[in-house]
Amino acid sequence: MRVYIGIDDTDSHRGGCTTYVGYVFAKEVLKRWGPGAFQDFPRLIRLNPNVPFKTRGNAAVSLALDVPPGDVDELWRLAVEVVQTLARREGKTDPGVAMAVGAVPERARVLYRMALTQVVSISAAERAGLKTWGGRGRIGAAAAVGAELPLSTFELIAYREGERLPIPPQLARTMEALTYPFTFHNVDRNRVLIEPRGPDPVYFGVRGLTPQHLVYAESLLESWGFKPSGWVIYRTNQAVDAHIELGIYFEEPYPYSFYRARGVIQGVKRVGGRHLVGWLDSGLPFVVYRHLGRMAAELERCVGCDVELYGGLKPRGGRLYLYVERAYILGRYRRARERCPYCGGSLESAGAGKGWRCRVCGTLFRRAATRWIYDHAPRALILPRPGEWRHLLRPPGVEPEIASFFSPSAVRWIV
Repeated sequence: MRVYIGIDDTDSHRGGCTTYVGYVFAKEVLKRWGPGAFQDFPRLIRLNPNVPFKTRGNAAVSLALDVPPGDVDELWRLAVEVVQTLARREGKTDPGVAMAVGAVPERARVLYRMALTQVVSISAAERAGLKTWGGRGRIGAAAAVGAELPLSTFELIAYREGERLPIPPQLARTMEALTYPFTFHNVDRNRVLIEPRGPDPVYFGVRGLTPQHLVYAESLLESWGFKPSGWVIYRTNQAVDAHIELGIYFEEPYPYSFYRARGVIQGVKRVGGRHLVGWLDSGLPFVVYRHLGRMAAELERCVGCDVELYGGLKPRGGRLYLYVERAYILGRYRRARERCPYCGGSLESAGAGKGWRCRVCGTLFRRAATRWIYDHAPRALILPRPGEWRHLLRPPGVEPEIASFFSPSAVRWIV
């Protein structure tokens, strides 16, 4: 019997990690039903990062399993028991579990697409056609069950017991040199991106396109003295632009949703000489943080540009602001003088206060009309610096199609 189990919202700002709960649950399933129960790698599903209820990265996990029909109830009890034991019930934490037996309902798939870009209600999760338990975490758990991964990548997440030793930047660069492009997003200058900074049990997490390269990267780190207590490989919707390709968007700006807006930049200004604030011809204001790198500088020089901006909408001072995460410059509107209406010649100044003269026929004009022309030349994609990329963003050069061909039987995926 095919069974899908989703888990979410088990961590807090003080500790815990939903991926760790998924890891422990997967090991228990492995013990009781063996490796043949797994129909795919455990899944790590990233959702809308702008949701105000999230603790850190807004990630849920799910397992696609095949167990005897008589064991479905036991599997459900095991999932709830693991969550109850390991969830950090503090602050905003409100864990939840969801399960589908047989086929995944279409309403759960729609819920996943909504959860990529919107704030979804608990009642929507209750109507997704799944068995659920718990609180607000039911939303992410149901979305993880309904997740479609036409494109995917992998992440090997290693866990620790005790102190987390800092990974030197040079070591991360060496690992990337030996595994790139099959691992990616490992280091940004001197900032190591594979190690978290919070109190969670994660030691390090390496993202990549093949499970074999992730296992090799883990063995390199282990040989250099960074030995985890255990690790698991998740298939994930990270780094594939799932929110852009699959997400359901509101036509109008809505608080805490992911949004894309096209328009012409009418003006920009620096706030305190740091962060950039601008506005489009539609009236929508946007913010670009200074620490995003060249994005703020590029858009500051782009008044008059036709742009498509992507980011999260947040209320501020009674208005909604778009906090930009990526920008496409599609073109620029430029002023150009009209030519002579009689002969088509270009116009030149006839002197201070004397108007304009046609270079060909000599006709004088008191004023020279101007027109706007659309220049396609400045087309460009602007991304933040790598250390500021959100999980769902597809980095340049990443080919997630490679990851779709691997099954759990292809490699050791849990220790």
